[in-house]
Amino acid sequence: MAKKLRVGFVGAGGIAQGAHFPGWDALADCEIVAIADINKATGDAAAAKAGVSADMVFEDYKKMLDTVELDIVDVCTPNCYHKAPVIAGFKAGCHVIVEKPIAVSVREAEQMTQAGHDAGKLFMVAQSMRYGDTSLAMRDWVDAGFVGDLYWARASYLRQRGVPAWGAFTVKAMSAGGPGYDLGVHILDLCLHLMDHPEPVSVSAGAWLELSKKPSLMKHDPKKYTVPEEFVAGFVRLADGKAISLETSWAINVPQGSGTIVLAGTKGGMQNSPLTLVREEAGMLVNSTPTINPYAGIASHSEEIRRFVEAVKKGLPSPVPGEQAIMTQRILDGIYKSAEKGKEVKV
Repeated sequence: MAKKLRVGFVGAGGIAQGAHFPGWDALADCEIVAIADINKATGDAAAAKAGVSADMVFEDYKKMLDTVELDIVDVCTPNCYHKAPVIAGFKAGCHVIVEKPIAVSVREAEQMTQAGHDAGKLFMVAQSMRYGDTSLAMRDWVDAGFVGDLYWARASYLRQRGVPAWGAFTVKAMSAGGPGYDLGVHILDLCLHLMDHPEPVSVSAGAWLELSKKPSLMKHDPKKYTVPEEFVAGFVRLADGKAISLETSWAINVPQGSGTIVLAGTKGGMQNSPLTLVREEAGMLVNSTPTINPYAGIASHSEEIRRFVEAVKKGLPSPVPGEQAIMTQRILDGIYKSAEKGKEVKV
């Protein structure tokens, strides 16, 4: 029997336990063997859930990397704490998968990506939205040539009243940004992925914080809300005249929330909600909605982990390499910079 890949976690909170653990548990050729979390109670709870022995739970990830033989490190720390454990994981000879966003600056993202290359190990950024059922179907439409060259996208991810009341999302010292980093990274990455990663050129954006620092029906503590925004909107110019229009919020006064990606191409167009393909057929413009989607019911986080492990075992390229995440990070950095300066900025 082939040796199982040994996985160690750095950061074992909600996203690790709720989304990553099931992905690893579903793979017979992998096992979670060690957990590091600065909060002992979190680490102990995660270990109990994952079936990890008490002597393999650490409060210092460096000690875990020094004392435990690992093949893969899964980093699920808050945004501001991705860089150090990722680089340490590579230095320990491990492949690394890290939660989105890759980092909180382009410079950090570049350093992390280079560390993976230097170590000769695979690096994947956990952009799970690529692996949802509608996203996979849209990618198939692109690959089949149904939409031609995609030149414009509208990405909308709005929560009416959805400020996270858990974790470190609203604390600037740990998350750096609000919905731009939390939700915007998902829809930007998906659009760039479907458009085959055109080079970002510039960004013009605005950011607003009008609701979340006041008492309200939301459950978060407004006094602890220190990230710079609750809503961002912008226009991203890409190479060859392509563009993305973006809007994302945790709190905004609109009639309903959204999670819709719309893309327009030279031969057709598509959107994810409801999943629709737009094409000219027999002299008519037709909206086609699948009756059966073979990807229905797929768990996106589990699928990203499955593909990562497949790439590790078969020597394939990373499904979401650092270079692609750097491109998204350039846009995110530009969004915050443009909003602060009140003008378009180069990225």
